[in-house]
Amino acid sequence: MMRKIRFLLILPCFSVLLTGCWDRTEINDNAYVVASGVDKGEKNKVRFSVQIPLPSSLGGAGSSGGGGGTSGEGPTLITQGTGRNIREGMEDIQIRLSRKLYFAHRRVIIIGEDLAKDGILEVVRAVFMQPQSRLSTYLAISKGDAVKLLESQPRMEQFSAEAIREMAKASSNRTVMDVLQDLQRPGKDPIVPVIDTTGTLKEDDKGKEVVMRQFAVLKQDKLSFFTNEKETQGILWLLGKMKKKSFTFSTMENKEITLQIIDNHVKTDLSMEAGKPVFELKIRATGTMLENEPNLRIEDPKTYYMIIRKMEKEIETNVNQILRHSLSEGIDFYGFGWHLYKNRYQRWEKEWKKDWERLLPQLKVKVNVDGDIQRRMNSGKVEKG
Repeated sequence: MMRKIRFLLILPCFSVLLTGCWDRTEINDNAYVVASGVDKGEKNKVRFSVQIPLPSSLGGAGSSGGGGGTSGEGPTLITQGTGRNIREGMEDIQIRLSRKLYFAHRRVIIIGEDLAKDGILEVVRAVFMQPQSRLSTYLAISKGDAVKLLESQPRMEQFSAEAIREMAKASSNRTVMDVLQDLQRPGKDPIVPVIDTTGTLKEDDKGKEVVMRQFAVLKQDKLSFFTNEKETQGILWLLGKMKKKSFTFSTMENKEITLQIIDNHVKTDLSMEAGKPVFELKIRATGTMLENEPNLRIEDPKTYYMIIRKMEKEIETNVNQILRHSLSEGIDFYGFGWHLYKNRYQRWEKEWKKDWERLLPQLKVKVNVDGDIQRRMNSGKVEKG
């Protein structure tokens, strides 16, 4: 009996040692940021923008989710703050919101074109320093201001952040971590996908949709140039990102063949000629036939090898075009210098590191393409040899 009484007397004391949820944050207290944009402001300031889904607008008709009413205003809140740095711009937004900004679910970060010309390093560092931010967040550079991309309203998705995330994933899959690593690697310059507004139809200039069809090539952390169509495809070949994408090339005048690429990888070989590094890029490209506009008989060996030569020549042309352009600007986006750093470290430190940018325009790079068409999807109506 006495043992039971002692136990009952001691039990309340244990409750003092138990921890409670004194520091909990309710879901309704957070404003979940799914995308943010950073633009150049006036007088050395930055403009920081966020896109926040509004729960009451995402549940469809009759929804009674948390948050204030947003009838007629769309499913997201776009708001912008100004500051001397990103954190100050963020606080400028926070003082005007009833909920606390929460960045753990951010899908994409967009850097405005003008700010990118001045440098993206501070933006990337700010993401790295913020505990809530994920380094797997996709990074893009906008044509014009980043905020206009957040304000776009793609028809296929509820908000633009989701559309941009899907496009970035299908394009080059460049994350904050990828760009941050490139900025820290010797002999390596980063590339970032370019996002712009467009219409559902090409002639539609309302700008509700988004499009990702270029790359921003940076010199160190500053935007140097945007790629054209052929240069963009050349970058995708070099990154090994053409898999599951279509590739069209001409075989005769106004007659094209379209393939779906099922394999794309690149091997880098290094040799020395007269004491200078020479690189050979061996690109493997395998595809299946999607369209055979000239109706060529691919089963015929002579015809098959003619098509393969055309395919290889087109790939080689696209790759050489972006390499010539970037190397002539003293830009090493492929990482030839990084390859030397890893494989010829002593010589890199003594001979090449200091003057690498100056040496790039004279760097010898050979491109060797090995193409293959494994199977065809259509036979063609008229067969030609």
